[in-house]
Amino acid sequence: MSNILITGSRHGLGAELHKALYNSGHDIIPYDKEDRMDVRRPRALPEQLDVLINNAGVNDIDWLENFSEERWDEIMNTNAKGIFLMTKACMPMLKESKGTVVNIVSNAAHVPMTCSLAYNASKAAAHIMTKQLARELRGKVTVFGVAPNRMSGTDMSSNIDEQVVDTRGWTHEEARKYQLASLLAGAETPPSMVADFIAYLLSTKSRHQYLTGCVLPYGA
Repeated sequence: MSNILITGSRHGLGAELHKALYNSGHDIIPYDKEDRMDVRRPRALPEQLDVLINNAGVNDIDWLENFSEERWDEIMNTNAKGIFLMTKACMPMLKESKGTVVNIVSNAAHVPMTCSLAYNASKAAAHIMTKQLARELRGKVTVFGVAPNRMSGTDMSSNIDEQVVDTRGWTHEEARKYQLASLLAGAETPPSMVADFIAYLLSTKSRHQYLTGCVLPYGA
């Protein structure tokens, strides 16, 4: 089984990844800001590592004229620069193990959304970084991404729901109807389903080695 480091491992998809991969027999190395482990300042990294999952992410929405440079920097530095810094810091261990990097992207990488310039830009950066890293590290480290659509029951989804109400002047019912209208399945994706899918791919190298350079959509 593999040694797997998961950033943003405390909540949402990160917590579900921790559970699914641990239950599959892997050794999990949690890495979360709540434990003073910040992807913007990598530290306390393991000596051996087979898989890095760049899952940590933040979101904040507002109209352009109200969005500060500080808010922009926080999102870009976590969602995009954090991938660069963590992957670079873990590279010696991953090259040694001929390991794998999994980047959690988002359908926001290719679907424009109102009041979401920074988040969408950060996820578009994560998308192309996945493809670029796969080419740069070919033959040494496998790099692929998974891009979920809107997930249910996460702190991020709840926070965005409240921000949509504030920015658009809608009721909670109107905001909910708007969010669901864009989902072809008619429902938000449970994070546990995404985690189980990733756990399946990571169960053996043969199940994901040919995905290097790919970003797999999970929901349209």
